[in-house]
Amino acid sequence: MKLTKEISKVVADLEYLIGSECYNPNSYDGWNDIEGRDFRYPVNLPDANGKYKKVRQNLNKAYNVEPEEVNPDSVAYMKYRFGSNELFIGQGIINALKYLEDRYGLDFNELESTRADS
Repeated sequence: MKLTKEISKVVADLEYLIGSECYNPNSYDGWNDIEGRDFRYPVNLPDANGKYKKVRQNLNKAYNVEPEEVNPDSVAYMKYRFGSNELFIGQGIINALKYLEDRYGLDFNELESTRADS
């Protein structure tokens, strides 16, 4: 799989789906008297200089992310930070897509080029 601008957008969309599945059972909403809450885990996106910014929206729709910032270099190095640990979610998604291509004979570049809305 060639990591193109189009595939980078797919990776960004998949990251948003994954990052939106966080839940903290120990949080408490005093306004609504509700225990626990869902939340979007923020992703850290690098710029061309390697400086990271925290983003809580879908990268393809975020107010603080320009379209050219969602590119092969940035999505490969986007990460989640928790404590002193870092999870390179972008590279993990890229590896998962490559695995699916190899296992099922898919070609995501070809699929993306034949999409009706591309």
